[in-house]
Amino acid sequence: MSEAKRQEHEVDEAEVLAYLARYPEFFQRHASLLDRVRIPHERRGSVSLVERQLERQRDRIERLELEITELMSLASENERIFRVYADLYGDIHGCQTLGELVNTMQSAFVERLRLSGLRLWLNPRQCQPGEEGARLLATGKGMEQLMGQRLPGQGFYFGRLNQSEQQLLFGQGVLVGSVALMRLGDLGLLAFASPDPGHFTPHNDPLLLGQLGRLLQLRLPALIRDGQR
Repeated sequence: MSEAKRQEHEVDEAEVLAYLARYPEFFQRHASLLDRVRIPHERRGSVSLVERQLERQRDRIERLELEITELMSLASENERIFRVYADLYGDIHGCQTLGELVNTMQSAFVERLRLSGLRLWLNPRQCQPGEEGARLLATGKGMEQLMGQRLPGQGFYFGRLNQSEQQLLFGQGVLVGSVALMRLGDLGLLAFASPDPGHFTPHNDPLLLGQLGRLLQLRLPALIRDGQR
């Protein structure tokens, strides 16, 4: 097709489209045309205009049903996560020791939310938790370097870690695809691991974790003092 013919063809199509948009009752006045017009179809050769319209409506309904199913599934999952957090807040208030606190969070995040790991690290410059909490102290320069690199002046990090960082935070035996790191003020760091590389990303909303972090910063000082007795 020459350039002139192509442009003429485009103009004709535009005029037809404009006419039908302006006069939608056209097919009411010419109903027989609906049955006569044949539209090329990749599987059936050709179909009528009515058949094509019905097929498009079925496709739209299927897409809408899929979207509704996905939204319902997402709403159900969000409700489940909210319930876990709601239960956790009450359980944290009932913890009497650092060990109970860690076990309570492990139960919530690893057992109920199916994360692969959770670690609480305390800042030895701010915390002296006694014998029970000594294993939670983040000793050595590695943790300071990690926090300086991943949490430089910010409260959260969502994403991936290199192998040495994974080892430092979670040790052996924890499958780490992606992580969430939360700074607990000057008290330390709370780290979460997921086996899914796409579970924690920079697009995650920190709202629920932020609420948890504020609660921990209120409870940890008392638990640390109790551990010193």
